[in-house]
Parts: sequence; structure tokens; C-alpha cells
Amino acid sequence: MTAQPFRVLGAVLAGGQSSRFGSDKGAAEWQGQSLLNHSVQALRDTCDEVVICGGCDEDIAQSAGRLQDIPESGLGPLGGLCAALAHAREQGFDAVLSVPVDAHPVPDGLLDRLAGSGPAALDRHWLFGFWPSDLATALEEHLQSGNRSVLSWIEACGARMVDYAGREIVNVNTPAALDALETMGALGAATDVYGAYELAFETGQAEEAARIVPVEVPVAIEYNGIGYAVMMATPTDLEDFVTGFSLSEGLARQNQIGEVSLFETGGGWIARANLPASSVPRVAERARSRVSESGCGICGIDSVAAALAPLQPVTAQPRADHAAVHRALSAMRSHQDLGRATGAAHAAAFCSIDGEIMLLREDVGRHNALDKLIGALDRQGVDHEQGFVLLSARCSQELVEKTVRCGIPMLVTISAPSTLAIKRAREGRLTLITLARSDTALVMNDPHGLFPRRRRTAKD
Repeated sequence: MTAQPFRVLGAVLAGGQSSRFGSDKGAAEWQGQSLLNHSVQALRDTCDEVVICGGCDEDIAQSAGRLQDIPESGLGPLGGLCAALAHAREQGFDAVLSVPVDAHPVPDGLLDRLAGSGPAALDRHWLFGFWPSDLATALEEHLQSGNRSVLSWIEACGARMVDYAGREIVNVNTPAALDALETMGALGAATDVYGAYELAFETGQAEEAARIVPVEVPVAIEYNGIGYAVMMATPTDLEDFVTGFSLSEGLARQNQIGEVSLFETGGGWIARANLPASSVPRVAERARSRVSESGCGICGIDSVAAALAPLQPVTAQPRADHAAVHRALSAMRSHQDLGRATGAAHAAAFCSIDGEIMLLREDVGRHNALDKLIGALDRQGVDHEQGFVLLSARCSQELVEKTVRCGIPMLVTISAPSTLAIKRAREGRLTLITLARSDTALVMNDPHGLFPRRRRTAKD
């Protein structure tokens, strides 16, 4: 007997009243077409049929059926998903692949990521899901019992949470988030957009926001087949970077550097170039002995994989609240003796759970300041887990990694993060707060739900 093909129904969850956006989100345009069209097209590439659940009145260039929520309107995305499951069961589909209309870009290969035994959803983006059609009755009963949150349904049906490490998915809930997506497209590989929460110190509430973040990746430089260094860089104009790096390092003179070949691999890039034969002994010697002048701990590593070695997650949970962060920020400047005198020094402070600055160290290098602080904590026997670190610096991945390795549960920086800093904070389960100012800060990673946030409703 010939096996029947596995049939998947694609469902765009387009319900909600777009109250924060101010108009129909599905009709809003990104890269020349509506968000709804982006979602429909992403599903058409892998699904046998596509339906739109609730929402938008826009005419869709690619025809797609429309379904009304089940068991009634106004139930948010689960009402749309319930309608899709009922339709799938009636029409002989085996499963539903769901995507929200307001989360972009839709990940490539979504069906392959999620399909498997039973239901599944992307971690942190639960509406990207794979749902066997025989769950239709269970979801309807779940909704009729008064449960409307997506997380409650995921727990009830036992859905697998699938990790996702691709390009960041942005919830387009405001015009500002849409503008951020457009800017990301214009800047290409130089930026990504990350979902964050803007924390207001006065109220302690966190509001969903989108932040344009510079991309940071390891770039392994090889000369004449010899691994020389791994540098952290933004992956644009890399031929110029490698050429300029070679000249400024004194490894070659003008017009002595061969063509730069670039290869993307394992979360970073490999750049290969040839230097004159007279430079090879120096390259080989310095590859063995090179020490970083900046204290970043990266130069001299000869593989991208080593630069992205796994982090052991922090086990301690932070206990400081928004008031403690604000108190530490307000007091930090008065402790920066070297910084006030010179205007040219970074500071790293360890703060108690109520925001008191217990120790502070300064240095011309931000990495050195943090190393000094970590050393002082150890030498004075201060419990690393009973507080948080506050830095007067840009949030780079090295600073995140140092904090995680020392078991400190929360890092606050006064400047912006890089993409790799955010990714490493997530990997290390580090609570990460950036762009800390006198009135607000951006919560980039909050694995323990420390800061209360405004929850989305069906009106959104």
C-alpha cells in the first residue's frame, strides 16, 4: 500500500486590533509588500494550502482563504489557531504550521525546524508552531474553559520548545519596530533588530521595544595558510578590514597583499590572504606569541569555534530590582575618581542587591576594569552572587562572557550591546540591562522574569 503524503496547512494568525500600532499591522508595508503578504508567501513555500485567521481586510495578491475564530471572536491568536486546526481536521490535513502576522522575518526552513513527534513551538516565539490537527477539540475545550494565554496552551498540549539561533525575530507591535526593520534592511549585514523591554525607573514597568544592534562576529584571519588571529568585527567591508589590519600590523607594505578570500562558517567568517614570502616567518612567530593589547582575550585564538566556546550558564538568580539599578547608576559617578579627573577611564562597579556600590575599579581599558573588579571581589571574599555589575562601557561579548564565567547573575551597562553580547547573555542565562540612563534602561535578556512587563492582549 502506498503511504499517503503528509499534508500541512499553513495558518497566518492575523487577529488582534493593533491598538499599539495604530492601524492594521497586516497591511503595513516592509520591503515593498505588506506584512501579511510576507507571512503568506513564507508559508506558501512549504505548505499545501494557506489560510488567514482573523484580522486584515487587505486584498491579498496571493489568494488565501479566511477563517473566523473558534469558538468565538476576541480570543486572540489561540482563537485563530483553533479555527485553523478545525479546518485542517475537516479537510484532511495532518498538521497546521502557524506564523503570526506581526513577527518578522519568518525563519527559513520553519517546517523542518518544528516538524516531529507531537506539537512544537519556537522558544520565545510561541506562535511559530507545529500543531497536529487532532488537537482541534482539545484547543477548543481549552479556550471554552477560560484559558487564553498561548503559554497555557503550550503547557496543556505538551508542545516541544525548539531552540532558534537564526536571525532575530522582531515583534512588529509599533511603527517604531517597523522602522527598525526597514533600517536593518538598508544597512544589510551591519545590523540586526532585537526585541527588548524599555524599563522605566519611576514605575518599574517594562514596555516592549525594538532595538537596532550592531552585528559582532568572530573573523579568523589567515595568512599563507597560517592562522594569525581572530578579531571581533562587524561583517561588512571585510576585505578592507583585512587589508588595513595587515598594513597597520606592519605585516606588509602597500600593494603587497594578495586577494582576500572570505568564507562564512559556524557563526563567523574566515578571511584568507597571501603575504610576501619575506613576511611568513614573522607571521608564524607572532601567531604563536601574539598577546592582545586591549585585554579582550580574543586575539591569538586560531578558530572561530574556539572564540564561541560554550558558556556554562549562571546558576544564581538576581534579586536586585529597578530601584536598585537606578540607585547604583545615580551613585556611580561620585566613585569614579580617575574618570572625573581625566575623562578617559572606564569603571566597573559591584553593587549590592539594594543598589549600594560595594566595590569599584577603574582602568583605561573596559576589560581591564572588569578584571580588576573581579579580582577585588575574589581577594576580599565578596559573594559574587549577591549583587550585580555596573559598567561605564559599551556592552561587548567579552564583558558578558567574563561576567557569566564568574557566576555574577546580572550585568548593567550604560551603553548599547552588540548582537553577540546578547546571544552570549542568553546562552549564559545572564540578566542583561543596557543603555542605562537616569530615567530608563533597555532590558535585553531577562531569563528569570525579574522586571514586570506590559503583556500583550487580544487588542494588540
